[in-house]
Amino acid sequence: MAQARKKQLVRKQVTVPGNLARACAEFNSGLFYECHESLEEIWQEERGPVRDLYKGLIQVAAAFVHLSRGNYTGAERLCRTALGYLGPYRADGALGFDVEDICRHTEDAYARIVALGPARIREFDLARRPAYVLDAARLGAEAVRWRAWGFDQDGNPESRTITVAE
Repeated sequence: MAQARKKQLVRKQVTVPGNLARACAEFNSGLFYECHESLEEIWQEERGPVRDLYKGLIQVAAAFVHLSRGNYTGAERLCRTALGYLGPYRADGALGFDVEDICRHTEDAYARIVALGPARIREFDLARRPAYVLDAARLGAEAVRWRAWGFDQDGNPESRTITVAE
């Protein structure tokens, strides 16, 4: 039996716009775990008001990981809690995301999860999911508004070194 490779800490350069664009492409392609990882890299560094936005987006992605594995309990719980984290950003959006649209689609997914129940959760249609769409033109101003990590005071993205386990 093959032994699992131990993860090692590595340092890497990231930008918030790069991670957000990658996370959107991953989620929209059905690479939910990878999306979760891309968002988590910046969520772990963020200490400001958009930390919960990232957490909500991560939890939606994680809910779809659970859905892809047929795990009702994980999918139900994560959709529900994701909506709680995303709620404060619904009206005006944040960091170039239309949070209201993501929440509406997540609510629809949640209702379908509950309606299917544990016995039929594998019937969930993964194609009917939110889309992660980033309006990059709004990102700089939104970074200033939310005092987001990874941007200078004028909203210009900065390359940052982070440490992650790989």
